[in-house]
Amino acid sequence: MDAEEGRKKKRVNHADDPSNRAMVQIDLHLLPREILLEVLSRLPITSMMDFKTTSHAGYDLIADPRLPPMFRNRVSESDPCLILFNYDSPAPRVYFVDSEGCNRRIRKIDPPQHSEVYNLVGSCNGLLCVSFLIIGGSSVSRSLLIYNPFVGDAVSVPPTDRLLDQREAFGFGFHSRTGEFKVIRIVSFELELEEVEELMVQVFTVGTTEWRDIVATPPRLADVIGPPEALVEGSLHWVTVVGMEGVGPISGIISFNLADEVFEEIPHPPCQRFVSRRYRLSVLNGCLSAVRLVEIGHFDIWVMKQYHVKESWVKQFSFDPYFAGGSPSYLISFPKVICALKNGEILLQYNYSSLVSYDPVENRFKTLQTSGLPNEFQTLPFLPSLFSAKATMNLQL
Repeated sequence: MDAEEGRKKKRVNHADDPSNRAMVQIDLHLLPREILLEVLSRLPITSMMDFKTTSHAGYDLIADPRLPPMFRNRVSESDPCLILFNYDSPAPRVYFVDSEGCNRRIRKIDPPQHSEVYNLVGSCNGLLCVSFLIIGGSSVSRSLLIYNPFVGDAVSVPPTDRLLDQREAFGFGFHSRTGEFKVIRIVSFELELEEVEELMVQVFTVGTTEWRDIVATPPRLADVIGPPEALVEGSLHWVTVVGMEGVGPISGIISFNLADEVFEEIPHPPCQRFVSRRYRLSVLNGCLSAVRLVEIGHFDIWVMKQYHVKESWVKQFSFDPYFAGGSPSYLISFPKVICALKNGEILLQYNYSSLVSYDPVENRFKTLQTSGLPNEFQTLPFLPSLFSAKATMNLQL
């Protein structure tokens, strides 16, 4: 036993010896730089960040301007990484979960400034938009930042003032036609009977200096308090009330086109009743999708194969956890569809606390085992990038 422990100690001392770290650097320099960059571009983002801190040579390679576009071409939209926002503690925190199999690792992400993150606004093209809350007197101001959590630099969004009796929602996205990143802000003013008195819509184009008021307003956005649910084809999407029929509300899908800066109604799935509380939107393989609550424990997932074409809605999945091999009882709650995985499974979140993959072929559910998962959290799919926030704004993506 003592001999074995001695061999282990020797191996540890050998790895920690400064001369051997120098030898690793020499070996790196002996290899052609193009080969090293090719190898690095195939690594997970967390492995690259770890490698960056090992030596000066590692830092120099990660900083090579040829690496970000190489890495971007390798990143797959299926099986993305995840951003988690823990809002159930006195100090909300942001976490990153890599995409390496089911036993994923979780890491805390430090915001680019020493303020407390209030909420996640959205993610797009490797960038994360977060809001910070500043309370003073009778007003509340929001400070927004757009940043790459792995590079560290940030682009500031001008703060917005909000009275305590107002409600507001933010959205963040990119439109390929204009090559612009934009943030949308919707403010609603309420009456005592919870009816909307007035809606104000503002847009901030990243790279400019101020918010702009726009005239276009949706038919109704009274129940939209929170980020949009899906960014597809350069448009942000909500499920909301769009009118009244008799004594009941009519629900629909509203979009905001980031290029034209207009709202419009998107055809919803061909179901007998379309009730906002029974639908949640998401993005599956680049397409707009809607998960529909049929009854307790039974859900359908509809996918719009061709954007804005009503006839292209297809009921792609229908599942019932009661018949999925003795699944946990929480599976009877209403799930949020996070994304499609490259193995054909669907990643779901239940009760803001559990990440579950669903295999539509085997009709099986599997809880993802992630060490250090917070008790309650919001989840966003995230495609990591090595471009800085400021550099990304100048790219023609």
